[in-house]
Amino acid sequence: MARRVTIIGAVLLFVFVVAVLLPFIAKARRQANVAASQNNLRELSLFAARPTSPQRAPAKGFTEVPAGTVVVPGVPPEERLSWVVTMLPVLDQRNVDSARLLAALDTTKPWSFEPNQAAGRVPIPMLLCPENAPEVPPGAAAVTSYVGIGGLGANAATLPLDAPRAGAMRYDAPTPFERITDGTSQTLLFGETRNEVGPWLRGGPSTVRGLDDAPGALPLVGTGGQFGGYFSGTANFAMCDGSVRTFTSAVEPKVLFGLSTIAGKDTDPMMID
Repeated sequence: MARRVTIIGAVLLFVFVVAVLLPFIAKARRQANVAASQNNLRELSLFAARPTSPQRAPAKGFTEVPAGTVVVPGVPPEERLSWVVTMLPVLDQRNVDSARLLAALDTTKPWSFEPNQAAGRVPIPMLLCPENAPEVPPGAAAVTSYVGIGGLGANAATLPLDAPRAGAMRYDAPTPFERITDGTSQTLLFGETRNEVGPWLRGGPSTVRGLDDAPGALPLVGTGGQFGGYFSGTANFAMCDGSVRTFTSAVEPKVLFGLSTIAGKDTDPMMID
């Protein structure tokens, strides 16, 4: 009888300990994943400004945000290779054999070119949020959890540099830091999204998006919104200076709209009365 009581007591103690510890374990895991996703964004924003070619020589320092696509004349943005390709040379080699990936790509061809498709099936850990990561069927193109911010409006990435709604990352050309008159610490560069995630290799909305302010557009932040969806009620964004900010679903849309453009406060479309 005493032995039976002891066993029951041990079982109850085990259940109690598990019930107490599980929430703490879950919270710690979530916090670790938040930190990991923020670090991914931070590294991407720093890599985006790092020189990757003779035209962007180290002596010039960090001077521009790269174009959102690898421009091929006559090929629309959504059929081009994405900004990820231009950053492959400086990605952490411990996480992905970026040199091998780059060698397998033909940057003069669309993303749908079969050799490019084969390379695009390789997942890149830095492009995936570790929390609630999107599921990708076997043999499908690997996706990205992070997209460049093209400005204000669904088609903002197509705008010229001097357009009031233009953002830091545009499809057709780099954005010089000197043209970010709002300040690099006040301009969005990358954001988390679980909404219609697309291949990391593909240009267009798959990897660069504007903040959609059209009537009936999805909420900006949160599950089912334009950004976020990995962590309840929040979304992480990297700024052009490499810092990372977290916004909740309660954020005023005009705040994110203002941060999405490179325009100074005098020309910012959200600051004009």
